[in-house]
Amino acid sequence: MLTSIHIRNLVTIEELSLEFDSGMSALTGETGAGKSILIDSLGLVLGDKADSTLIRNGEDKAEITAAFDLSDNAEAKQLLKKMELLDDSCDCLVRRVLSVKGRSRAFINNTPVTLTSLTQLSEKLVDIHGQHAHQSLLKTPYQRALLDAYAGNEEQLNKLQQLWQQWNTATAELSLLQQQQQDRHSHIELLRFQIDELENLSPAEEEWQQLESEQCRLSNASLLRERSEELLNILYHDNGVAQLLQRSLSILEELREIDKLPPDSLEMLRSALIEVEESSHSLHQFTADIKLDPARLASVDLRLGSILLLARKHQLEPAELPLHLRTLQQQLAELLQSDEQLDNLQQQIGKHQQQWHRVAESLSRSRRKAAESLAAQVSATMQQLSMPDGEFSVVIHPIEQLKPTAHGLETIGFYFSANPGQQQQPLSKAASGGELSRISLAIQVATIGLAKIPTLIFDEVDVGIGGGIAEIVGKLLRKLGEERQILCVTHLPQVAAQAHHHLLVEKQCHNNSTHTRITPLEESQRVDEVARMLGGVEMTERTLKHAQEMLSTE
Repeated sequence: MLTSIHIRNLVTIEELSLEFDSGMSALTGETGAGKSILIDSLGLVLGDKADSTLIRNGEDKAEITAAFDLSDNAEAKQLLKKMELLDDSCDCLVRRVLSVKGRSRAFINNTPVTLTSLTQLSEKLVDIHGQHAHQSLLKTPYQRALLDAYAGNEEQLNKLQQLWQQWNTATAELSLLQQQQQDRHSHIELLRFQIDELENLSPAEEEWQQLESEQCRLSNASLLRERSEELLNILYHDNGVAQLLQRSLSILEELREIDKLPPDSLEMLRSALIEVEESSHSLHQFTADIKLDPARLASVDLRLGSILLLARKHQLEPAELPLHLRTLQQQLAELLQSDEQLDNLQQQIGKHQQQWHRVAESLSRSRRKAAESLAAQVSATMQQLSMPDGEFSVVIHPIEQLKPTAHGLETIGFYFSANPGQQQQPLSKAASGGELSRISLAIQVATIGLAKIPTLIFDEVDVGIGGGIAEIVGKLLRKLGEERQILCVTHLPQVAAQAHHHLLVEKQCHNNSTHTRITPLEESQRVDEVARMLGGVEMTERTLKHAQEMLSTE
């Protein structure tokens, strides 16, 4: 609920701080005192269009700050969390700054925000009834939501929207698949051609690397044989390394008979001779295996060229061709299965649509039943509010298209006629400002406890009424105040006397300057203000006594 507001340099307000309580608060004052300034200030801080002419004369800017307690406002907290603006406490601070340059800035919890974000939040905080921009009652989605809340349709609505979402998702998938189908045949032919090319070539895993290695060996076969034979001659043939080692061992044997040799010298030479002999044997086998095979070399070159050519065509590395072939085969398989996917999706869509229609028809029955009850209840309350011939109805318009929607088979509209025989029209066109305020009051009474907006403001709800009707309005507002926070701008003492709290608006002129002041009234001050509203300028004992009686029966 609204807990406080601070206004600086707005119209006739130089600086004003005001705190609010729960329940019903009446805002009164003499004509021209500026009762509408508070409502205008709230409208501005909640996102109304800014006007630099509202800035107090001689000042550069105006500023309005409103504080709200969100303890019982889950929707507002959820929205702030989504915006990443939720404070750790349950408080929310909304600020609007107007500049003489025509620009304005908005803040939520001291963070700059767009006007759109501010408006989205304000719809969760305050609803202003009267000739103001914040009248959610005139919006079709709000009317539908109000009827569904009155009918207790929350569970059916959740199921309906879940089925609609499933249908919508499947329909989007089908549409995408059908678009792909337009190019499906040409794509299939292309894939088949590419796969045929690759399968005819049949590239094997690691074949490219193996062929490159074989090509290197075949193209250098002559050099390999020549160098290998040269190495064998060095190691094993006449005067080769093996003979020299054998001769060295013989000399060591002779020397050992004459004198003591260095440790292990004989064994090391014997080991070296063995290694040389084994190495020579391996080299001999390697040389014998080297074959000059021009035909095989030509075959390898041809194979490498074919692989390289196809790899370039597909803009790949030659070694990537086997994986590419498997990828294309998988794509072709998926395309060939798309007919089955189309059938499955169409079956799903039909199933979701049938289920949606069953729930939507049940929802329609509930809405029609609730519409009659709500219309009768609101009409009865309206007729107590100086609209004896007023008639309110909830009109349900069937939607012609058979496709599922998020909200059911119909649109909901609130209609009204003020006089007998007058054709009912949409609420936004038929009702005057005063009538709309009273209709709003009647609807709020009928749906008390259902709506989730915690603060309601009724601006001049009592225009054109008086006497007993005014007392009824006051009692209805007080009844609403037991459930939600109510702020009512009124000029009728019968309404003001019913309030839990009373705020007095006064305009003062001093040194060619006008100031507006709003003061919370104590009990004795309330008596004086109600007496003023009853009797005008002269305050008589009779008037004061009447005022006391009115307040004592609130």
